Amino acid sequence: MSVITTNTVGQPFDYYCVLDFEAVCHQANPGSKQKSPNDIWEIIEFPICLLEAQTNQIIDIYHSYVRPTIKSRLNDICIQITGITQDMVDNSPTFDIVWKDVQQFLSKHSLICLENENKTSLFSFTWITCGNWDLRTMLPLQLKQCDLDRPKFINNFINIKDLYMEYYPMYQIRGMKDMLRRSNLTLDGRHHSGIDDTKNITKVAQWLIQQKKILKLTTHDSFIS
Repeated sequence: MSVITTNTVGQPFDYYCVLDFEAVCHQANPGSKQKSPNDIWEIIEFPICLLEAQTNQIIDIYHSYVRPTIKSRLNDICIQITGITQDMVDNSPTFDIVWKDVQQFLSKHSLICLENENKTSLFSFTWITCGNWDLRTMLPLQLKQCDLDRPKFINNFINIKDLYMEYYPMYQIRGMKDMLRRSNLTLDGRHHSGIDDTKNITKVAQWLIQQKKILKLTTHDSFIS
């Protein structure tokens, strides 16, 4: 199966899936500032903004809250930071169902081919995140916890913080808010709302495209089975 890139604006991918997870952490040692291998992490919000390179527009959005299953109750700090309430996750699907829906979303736009499909070609795409944690750490962990295979299509992505600092090395970028400020963009919605952060990260990507910057991969992970 061939992967084609059809845009005429010089971008290496036709589509960019921008995402920013929210997750709950139950610390093995509550109150500790040190991470522990016994901490329990679960994704509780899975948003995607699909950015089309040719038009530099969001053409579709996927969004779902996720009901945690290892520890079903959110803790107070998670609720305070994210604004996600217990009722919101209680009334949401579990990760295994959300992951199937995500793959259906990607397939609908001919970015991946599901087992029961017979596509002859796919459009080129990659992911955009603000940092490496979402796709290098959290999604692989969540897939493993749910006994789901890690697909190759999550291995490569753009850490937009690294890319921004490559193009603008005079700036010290700590996170999304720094990129928005340096680009004279507003922070819309609530910081640490997954869908709002995803839309704000997308604004930064759109701004870079407007500045004629190439949205190229910053991370090339080898496939881990």
